[in-house]
Amino acid sequence: MSTKLTEKTASEAADREVGHFEILVDDEKTRVTQWRIKPGQQTGWHLHDFDYLTIQQSEGRLHMDHADGIQRNVDYVPGKAVLIKAPVEHNATNVGDIDIRVLEIEYKY
Repeated sequence: MSTKLTEKTASEAADREVGHFEILVDDEKTRVTQWRIKPGQQTGWHLHDFDYLTIQQSEGRLHMDHADGIQRNVDYVPGKAVLIKAPVEHNATNVGDIDIRVLEIEYKY
């Protein structure tokens, strides 16, 4: 995740726990983050300053809230890769009944 928006999460989504993430690589060119989001958990509001790729590692459903007010559900398919152009400000909540696992690769250029 690029930039955490901790105050926004506290004011708009304090009722949900933040899922577990681990930064696997963080160098001058790339940041790789592994996420595990349990049912009912969220990522917390954050801003992606860089283009990024997600690789879905599980099934499941995320509800996405975007800063511009757009909301949508994303159904996960293991192995599916999605390239997303920055900037993106959003919060994602697991609205399914199984853990969601996703690998996120941010390109810092």
